[in-house]
Amino acid sequence: MKKIKENWKIEYLSYLFLILSPFLDSFSYLFHTWFPNALVSPTVLLRLVIPIILFVYLFLNQKKRRREIFLFGMIYFIYIIGHLSCYYIYQTNSAYGSIFHEMQYLLNYTYMMVIFYILYCFRQDKKLNDIPRYVSYFLWGYIALLYCSILTGTSSSTYIDGIGYKGWNASGNAVGSILLLCLIIVLPLFKKEKKKHQIILTILTAIYLMCLLGTRVGLLGFPIVIIVFILCNIFFPKRKIILSKKTIFILFTFFILISIGLLFFGTRTLERQKHLEEESSQVLDDKTKEEAHVTGDALSYIRQIEEKRMDEHFMDNAQQKALLDMYHTANQLQLSNSNRRVQQLLYHTYLVKEQHSISRILFGNGYLSNYSEMTLEMEIPAMLYNFGIFGFILYLGIYMWIVVICLFDFFKHINRVTPTYAFYLFGSLFTMGLSMMAGYTFFHVSCMVIIVILYLLLYEERKEMNL
Repeated sequence: MKKIKENWKIEYLSYLFLILSPFLDSFSYLFHTWFPNALVSPTVLLRLVIPIILFVYLFLNQKKRRREIFLFGMIYFIYIIGHLSCYYIYQTNSAYGSIFHEMQYLLNYTYMMVIFYILYCFRQDKKLNDIPRYVSYFLWGYIALLYCSILTGTSSSTYIDGIGYKGWNASGNAVGSILLLCLIIVLPLFKKEKKKHQIILTILTAIYLMCLLGTRVGLLGFPIVIIVFILCNIFFPKRKIILSKKTIFILFTFFILISIGLLFFGTRTLERQKHLEEESSQVLDDKTKEEAHVTGDALSYIRQIEEKRMDEHFMDNAQQKALLDMYHTANQLQLSNSNRRVQQLLYHTYLVKEQHSISRILFGNGYLSNYSEMTLEMEIPAMLYNFGIFGFILYLGIYMWIVVICLFDFFKHINRVTPTYAFYLFGSLFTMGLSMMAGYTFFHVSCMVIIVILYLLLYEERKEMNL
């Protein structure tokens, strides 16, 4: 910090942005709690200040980048206009959101790409070398706010039934994803920095994820991250590993923590899943008189469609046929009616098939264009179905490309792989898994910043290995 004060440079605003992000997340949640009718939180504007300053700086001071900034800007602008036009033309009354909400989603993902471009440019110029350390400060901020909310009794519950603490945040799964992805960046710092601070931070994060959050993301995610980190250092060491008594004690402590978390707090999390399964068994199909394989609301709409009572303005023919196809497939697969993710995936797959629309295949149906239960939660297929092929390439293409080339190099040059490279590669794949299982990963503003940093670090680690 002292070095930064003495040699201030404009790119250090990125560090400030990282430090402020946890506090902006909490303020955004609290603002919407205090003013539930407000459409936009002041934090939306506050989050834009630093990225805009840095983006303008790059445009004005790096002439070589002006053409690419203008080109990419036009591409994203044309796509946004095309997508919103499709959404507006084909929107039905069953839509879960308006064109305003759809624009918010698009701007959020576009914002992620702006952050990626800014950090990529600075890192290419050999700047922001301390960014992993500032991710640890980001994590300290998040953990401090979470424990503060719990200790003051002002934390919101992770679930409606009161299980878990998600602090002053909108989504428990998003909090779990953010903390886990931060750990993937922070844990390799054990080799470079004072371990005492990193150990305390990791222990506090472990206690929260496994004992307080109350989600499977935290309960199972933390042990997976720790185990993979240890394995990466065992199988891909640069030099022979010598385990000191202190190291063995630390590993043993983490093992005890993980065991306690799984034994005592895992039971409660799994009990909630069992409760959901018991509730799903009470939803009966009125035709078969057996347990239904779709949700109660979906079953109600299906009966309206079968009896020709469905209003076409509420749900068009393609949506109706897709819902019927989903219903029949769910019955064949004996799907649990509580498994909405698979129902959503089936519905959207059939919807594309029934629409026969090139424009929607290219520009997407829209994230909120269907009724609430059929809003696709798994982010990777959601990006493809909801934002089309063009949207998928524009918003996820760079991440997919980095993962593919790094995976290829991992297996091609496995003898040269470092522990950090292997761990970052796991982190990139883990990100994809979280986005599929937990959702709200790429979309969450702070989470997307950590994702951008993780993928850039992976890509740079690959270059440093001369792969």
